Amino acid sequence: MMAVCGRNRTRRTRRTGRRNRGQVCLLLASIGFTLLILCPGALADQVTMANGDVITGEILTLKEGKLTIKTPYNEALEIAWGSIVKIQSETPVEVVLTDGSRLQGILLVSEEGVLQVVTESAGPVAIGEMALITDINPPVVRAVTYEGNLEAGVSYLTGNTDTASGNLSGLFVARSKRQRFTLRANWNYAENDNVVNARDAGGSLKYDFFVTQKFYVYANTLLLYNPFQDLNLRSTIGGGGGYQFWDDVRKKLSFELGVSYVDENFRIAEDNAYAGGRWSINFDYWIIPDKINLFHFQEGYFNLEDFKDMNLISEQGLRFMVLKDFYSSIQVNVSYDNVPSPGFKSTDTAVIFGLGYNFNL
Repeated sequence: MMAVCGRNRTRRTRRTGRRNRGQVCLLLASIGFTLLILCPGALADQVTMANGDVITGEILTLKEGKLTIKTPYNEALEIAWGSIVKIQSETPVEVVLTDGSRLQGILLVSEEGVLQVVTESAGPVAIGEMALITDINPPVVRAVTYEGNLEAGVSYLTGNTDTASGNLSGLFVARSKRQRFTLRANWNYAENDNVVNARDAGGSLKYDFFVTQKFYVYANTLLLYNPFQDLNLRSTIGGGGGYQFWDDVRKKLSFELGVSYVDENFRIAEDNAYAGGRWSINFDYWIIPDKINLFHFQEGYFNLEDFKDMNLISEQGLRFMVLKDFYSSIQVNVSYDNVPSPGFKSTDTAVIFGLGYNFNL
C-alpha cells in the first residue's frame, strides 16, 4: 500500500513540474513580446542626432540631403543629413558614395567609431565620414528611359466666314547614361473661306553622347517647309557641343553651340547654301510639380560669312495637367528670318491652344 501511494506522489510531482515549466515558458514569451512592443528600437535602425536624440525605425531613403526614416508608429520623418552624427541599420541598405561607387550591406559603427558598410562579399568596408554618403536606397534607374509628348489643336468656325485650323506636334527622347536620342516634329495648317493661309511642317533629329555627366557632343539634322515664307525646304546637318546644366524630375536646362551646313531652297528667291553656326536652348520647369509646366525651346542658325543672315525657331508656353498624363496647353511659336525673301515678312507668330499627352516609360 505504501508503494502505491509513493508512485502516485511521484506522478503528481512530475505533472506539477511539467505544468511549472510550461508556465515559465509562457511567462518568458509574454515578457519578450511585451519588450518588443515597449522597446521597438531594440531591433530597428537607429539614427543619433547632434543634440543626442536617438530616432529608431526603418531607414527608407537618403536623397538631396534629406534622410527619410519610418518610425514604429508608421510616421515617416525627414531629417537633415548634416544634423546626424551616427547611423546604423539592422537590414541591408544600398549606399551611394560621392565618387559614384555603390555598396550593399548593413550600416554600423565599429568599436573605434568608424562608419562601415558590412557587405556579404567583401565584409566590412570603412566609409569614414558620413558626408561621403550621398544617397541611401536610390530608386532603380532603368538602362534606357523614354519620354516625350504628343499634342493636337483643332478649331473650326462656320457662318459668315468658314475658318479651319489644325496643329500636330510631338517630342520623343530616349536616354541612357551616356547617350540621348531626340526627335521633334510639327505640322500646322489653316484656311479661311477655302483659301489656305497657313501650311508648314518641320522635323529634327539629334544624337548626343555624354563625355562627362554634364558635357556632351552632338550631331543633328533639321528639315523645314513653309511656303508662306517662300521656303520650299531648309535642310541642315552639323554637330557641336552642349552642356546640361539641369536634368532632374523638376527642371531641365541645356545649351548647345556648333557648326552646320545649311541649304535653303526657295520658291521665288534665289536658292542659298552656306556654312553656318548653330545654337540651341532647351528649358523645362515644373512651376507646380505634376500640375503646371513651363517650357521654352529655341534653335537658331547664322551664316559664318554674313552674320546678318540668321534664322531661328522657338516654342514656349505652359502646360496644365488635367487628368493623369493628359494636359491642356497654351503655346506661342515664333519663326524668324532676318533676311526674308523679297515681299515676305521676317516673323511668323502662332498662338496655339491644344490638348496633349505626356509619356515617361
